[in-house]
Amino acid sequence: MKKNKPFIIAIPKGRVYEDFIPLLQDTVYAIKDDQKKSRKMLLDTKSPDVKVLVIRGWDIPTYITTGAADLGIVGKDILLEKDEEEFVELLDLKLGKCRLSLAGSSELIRSSGKLRIATKYPKSSISFMNSIGIQAEIIYLNGSQEIAPKLGLSDAIIDLVDSGKTLKDNGLKEIEQIAEISTRLIANKASIKTRSELVTHIIKEISP
Repeated sequence: MKKNKPFIIAIPKGRVYEDFIPLLQDTVYAIKDDQKKSRKMLLDTKSPDVKVLVIRGWDIPTYITTGAADLGIVGKDILLEKDEEEFVELLDLKLGKCRLSLAGSSELIRSSGKLRIATKYPKSSISFMNSIGIQAEIIYLNGSQEIAPKLGLSDAIIDLVDSGKTLKDNGLKEIEQIAEISTRLIANKASIKTRSELVTHIIKEISP
């Protein structure tokens, strides 16, 4: 670890950032920089030794594993795909609650031994489809999975579902829930040992 390296909390851009930042604002870790007015990725907080790194959610487990960041805020859906990386899941922040689900035609699912699944969650999808005895051909899409069955690109999708309205609007039904998803706090293993007092204090400050 570099001498005098700041303690870094990695937070994803977008909805999770907007949900999580209020948890910091009444603490000594409140962000001083206005992220909406700045292009900076490493933001100052009221605590001189603590910085907030704003990056893509999918990259956060890698930053934590390598020690480039000490704590990370990330969705459980990403952690399920990144389970080969080395991090410790410390806390369920109970933000951004939704579910990872299989959606499509229930009749098609019951009558098929192999299906084309449009998803950005290949590992979770293959594991789940194997568990119900169906071979999955994965069609990786980073977004707009809901339209794939209508256009013949896939037979079904596996994606995050909140209200279910987007599925309904695109003629899909939620067939089975795979996992409950929410935002989690993860940590670098070394940071838990070497900077345990700071980790413990941050957890206390942000715990729901």
